[in-house]
Amino acid sequence: MPPESSLLQRFIASRPQGFDAWHDGLGYDLTLLAQANERERADIESWLLTKAIEAWPEIAALAALGTARAREALRRVLAEGDPQLQVAVLRHAPELAADAQRSAALVASLEIATFFHGLTQALDQVETFHPPEVIDALWRGAREREGEVAFHFAAMLLFVHGKTDSAFAWEHRPFLLRFVTEDRMEREAALRALEQSVARRGQ
Repeated sequence: MPPESSLLQRFIASRPQGFDAWHDGLGYDLTLLAQANERERADIESWLLTKAIEAWPEIAALAALGTARAREALRRVLAEGDPQLQVAVLRHAPELAADAQRSAALVASLEIATFFHGLTQALDQVETFHPPEVIDALWRGAREREGEVAFHFAAMLLFVHGKTDSAFAWEHRPFLLRFVTEDRMEREAALRALEQSVARRGQ
């Protein structure tokens, strides 16, 4: 094990702890990679590859390393990881994902992810990448998922269909609030209105 003063130990210690730090986008201090010599980068790579990839900071660090072994680990996440981690790979190493992989990861995330646990990052991706299967997942979520999520899915549907300039669609907030309901008839009525707004037919 390298000595406590090593750059590896500084790198390990740089990872903020706690949910708030992760939510605010604080991960490892990746500037340390630029300071590292070849041996130190190898030490960091080995340490990252021997620990479980549990959250986006590990994804970001592996992507920043960019070595063959790091990229292979990220490809395994794309193939086998949970949707939240897959979306993190799409964010930090998008070049590793074919369109089919990207679409599948986003659909899976839209089905189950929640705010503060990957959904915001998935919706960020959807803004610029929304093939038909992703749009279908948005429609399913607008119909079936909890009110706050359905609200944002409906807003995204307005955006991808060119009905608003922002994925937040704040000018449509009074309408979007109709999705924040547990009443099935009210939700279906809101969906019909949304379908009419974007001229969706035959679904």
